[in-house]
Amino acid sequence: MRSSIILFLTLVFNCIYSQSSIITINYISHAPFAIKDSTGPKGLEIEIMNEYVLWLKSVKKKDVTIDYKLKDDYTSLVNDIKKDAKSIGLAACITGFEKTTDVEYSAPFLKNVSFCITNGNAPDVKAKNSTEITRALGNMTALTIDKTNLNSCVAEIKKLYINDLKVSFLNTDIEILNSIAKNVLYFGYVDAIDFWMYLKKYPNKFLKVQKSLDQTKETFSFILPKGSEHKKLFGEFFISFKAGVKYRLLLEKHLGGFMAQNMAIK
Repeated sequence: MRSSIILFLTLVFNCIYSQSSIITINYISHAPFAIKDSTGPKGLEIEIMNEYVLWLKSVKKKDVTIDYKLKDDYTSLVNDIKKDAKSIGLAACITGFEKTTDVEYSAPFLKNVSFCITNGNAPDVKAKNSTEITRALGNMTALTIDKTNLNSCVAEIKKLYINDLKVSFLNTDIEILNSIAKNVLYFGYVDAIDFWMYLKKYPNKFLKVQKSLDQTKETFSFILPKGSEHKKLFGEFFISFKAGVKYRLLLEKHLGGFMAQNMAIK
């Protein structure tokens, strides 16, 4: 009788702890971070997440599987993250963007570089100082998007270098770039990845990156529910991952060599 009870309890224990833990990955379609095609989800964030799960299995010996769920928008993604303690959000999200205590952020996996873009015929800004910036940009109008990191970059130029800078607000990076391509008297900041994707689509647009005015103050992270175990685990994983060859290869695959060099977390 006793042996039967022990056998029964052993079977119950094995049944409970042999079940795979499901990590729900909520993501937004935003190339090259994450997209969905006929073969399923793919992109830079997707591949980093796959590497993370492989690490959980091989190093931490966790029996986990992934359930990818495509979300229509950022708001629905964040709301679902708050409800599911085992979930992770992929949304090309700036670290700390969501000003709430209901979510947390993983260790940053990528720098967010903002490029200062001018028309290709505009003069070069040879150094980040008042003389150079005023000479090259002083007679221009800055194009930006309200309540974004891009607007913060423009605000810095206005505050520190060109106090009477004219500023015009648009809705998207594409609108900014289209306007600059048409008019040498416009400049603006756009995210480096959005600029790269724009040039892939419109290779004949004559635009110039003012390298001396690059901004690299922000980073990209994954979104986590409050108290998520993945905050600590992903941080541990990424320390070794960013030092390995695979990380750089993934960046080069999805962003190209130049962007990988500028945006990699060291």
